[in-house]
Amino acid sequence: MTAAQPARLSLRAARRLAIGAQGLAAPLPAGRLDVRHLRRSMDCMGLLQIDAVNVLARSHLLVLRARMGGTHDAVLALLERSAYARRADERVLTEYWGHEASFVRVADWPLFGWRMRRGAAGDMWSGYARFGEANRPKIRTALAWLDANGPASTAELDAAMGWGPGVRGPWGTRSNGKLALAWLFWAGRVGVADRAGFVRRYDVIERVLPSDVVEAVVDEPDAHRALLADAARCLGVAAADDLIDYHRLPKRIAPARIAELVEDDELQEVTVEGWDRPGYVPAGQRAARRRSRSVLLSPFDPLVWHRPRAERLFGFHYRIEIYTPKAKRQYGYFVLPFLHDDALVARLDVRFDRERNMLEVPASWAEPASWPSDAAAETKALEALATELHALSAWCGGEGVSVLSRGDLAGRVRTAVNGADC
Repeated sequence: MTAAQPARLSLRAARRLAIGAQGLAAPLPAGRLDVRHLRRSMDCMGLLQIDAVNVLARSHLLVLRARMGGTHDAVLALLERSAYARRADERVLTEYWGHEASFVRVADWPLFGWRMRRGAAGDMWSGYARFGEANRPKIRTALAWLDANGPASTAELDAAMGWGPGVRGPWGTRSNGKLALAWLFWAGRVGVADRAGFVRRYDVIERVLPSDVVEAVVDEPDAHRALLADAARCLGVAAADDLIDYHRLPKRIAPARIAELVEDDELQEVTVEGWDRPGYVPAGQRAARRRSRSVLLSPFDPLVWHRPRAERLFGFHYRIEIYTPKAKRQYGYFVLPFLHDDALVARLDVRFDRERNMLEVPASWAEPASWPSDAAAETKALEALATELHALSAWCGGEGVSVLSRGDLAGRVRTAVNGADC
């Protein structure tokens, strides 16, 4: 019997699947935001990467804004209520290592048990693993202290234990409390009970999550299959590397799990126009019909966080330049891709000037391969971008937009922003 040939997808159809799966084509919610909107957004993404950069707003809040709208303070308050509710059984989200440090759905926490078990056996970041191997008594003492005394930050734990300055590494000195709690967090023994500002406060996991979640055990192959299937649903269409990267699964093992999902008819192999490798879609995936909304995306948005996929899907080559010296940056410090008409058509360096209460755009760049060449289409793109910049400023609580002169698109964006009826 001859095997059936994989279905073929045009690049445009693949983009629509990806955008729709991420909730970036559906209309924004009307009215006051509530937990239903957060659940819907998390169902589209599966997880939400946490990042501390705050030159505009925390990245995870920008990711939610792209799907929920609202205001900065409303999104932040909703996220905090959902992740740090006083009662464990009222929490919708919790923090763990999903795709880097992430908010994950509470119901999904057991799917990361394999990572916790591996971590406890020494398979975690090398600095944490070395500390754990050399300092098991300190780790046991830290856990016992939390169990007896309740939530604490790393500084509070260090003070209570009378521990010294800690271990010096490439990112500076990490205290004994920080390393002990990092080890316990990776191993699933503690969770994040709340945050004071952006500072985590940890507690024993039995007080952070409901008992049925903590006690649930999912074996490693089943967990990998579930996470890969969830990644496929959230990505819409993806190559094997994209699926594996979504939850940072073991690269040597995960391809076999993908093959099992295809064999079990949970995933379907497809051929995508222009791709040099097979793609995969959830079985029964329907064609996406809605065009994307016009929205500026965080660099850590799931649509673009895996840079090889962003380049393969959108022709969008992106590198973070936050740690690049200013004189050597090509595009800027915190550069946001602009999604418009199913394409990434521009990138803008954006920050919020809190003294002037103004959104500032130091640089604006058109994407040569996707910026509209037709005059009417370019006018629509500029109008959409101007509207989005004013909306982003208002979301931050700002009173306007200032477009500076750097970038090949800067003059046109400034004209559009100044002429926008907002």
